[in-house]
Amino acid sequence: MALAGRMKTQPQPSELHKGPIRHPVLPDSFVNRIKAFKAILSDVDPTSLETAIDNFKRDTHPEEEIAIWERIANTYELFLSHNAVSDPAIRKEVFAVLIGASMGSEDWSNITKLNGDQINDLVANYRRL
Repeated sequence: MALAGRMKTQPQPSELHKGPIRHPVLPDSFVNRIKAFKAILSDVDPTSLETAIDNFKRDTHPEEEIAIWERIANTYELFLSHNAVSDPAIRKEVFAVLIGASMGSEDWSNITKLNGDQINDLVANYRRL
């Protein structure tokens, strides 16, 4: 099943707005999980730990969202363990594909440094974890 190249419209970042704080304090276990996936994604995710925690406080179901980010981080780590990639631009594209996969995107037209097989493998691995 070829995943690369399919089109699906996603909201633009400018269309997104912060919601209210729903959880003034996150459990320590959540914060530790956030720290762990942020450490894995530190070279590609510019969001600060404080901003990430604030964002999860706004989620209706933060544990479910944390699990999505853990899946992104685990898939990212798996890809790098099988592909010696030191180029920051390629690493950012791997991250972009995983973010897209987490949102159900199938439009990879902005991905120029990864080939179709690599994109398909990333998406398939994301969905399997």
